[in-house]
Amino acid sequence: MVGDGTDSTRGRLLAAAEKILVEQGVNALSVRRVGDAAGLNPTLVTYHFKGILNLLDELATLNLEPMLAEWAVIQPGAAPDARTVLDQWLQPMLRPAAFTPGGRALSVLDEVAAHGESALRDRVIGVMGDFSLRLRQTLAPFLPHLTDGELRARVRFISGSALGPPPRSYTIAPREGEWRLDDMHYLLPFACAALGVE
Repeated sequence: MVGDGTDSTRGRLLAAAEKILVEQGVNALSVRRVGDAAGLNPTLVTYHFKGILNLLDELATLNLEPMLAEWAVIQPGAAPDARTVLDQWLQPMLRPAAFTPGGRALSVLDEVAAHGESALRDRVIGVMGDFSLRLRQTLAPFLPHLTDGELRARVRFISGSALGPPPRSYTIAPREGEWRLDDMHYLLPFACAALGVE
């Protein structure tokens, strides 16, 4: 969805807010900063969204819904093996952010879950928690060597690896010799090794 809708005032405000969030975090968002970054009168944030919280809620939805749609295929008994489930899980975690080239949807959601207003934070954490349970139920039959607690911990560690260390924005070109660790070429084998999948 990168770039979609940025020609409209509402889209420009969402894009500006997401760029600030990806590069500086949720706490850097303000009506003035979003308006200025969008090249618009800051009062338009209030006009279109009634405030930063509603804007942030829409950003979370725009980043979460595509991931959930891709994860819909992850159902107990639907995949032939654990590697397929891992691929179905991890690919959407690397999705780009809704508007920010070089940003990631997962980073937007992590910022909201870690620092967002409580109702929005609880919604994002709740949806992700429900999905995590379904993911573990889907993986468990392929991983009889892991207890539920071990599987839960390892899924969490793999999620952290997909998120990666700060900075989580690729809006700034990597320095010479640097390479991205959030590539499926590295992430899928790591996840397989972490779960004991061959």
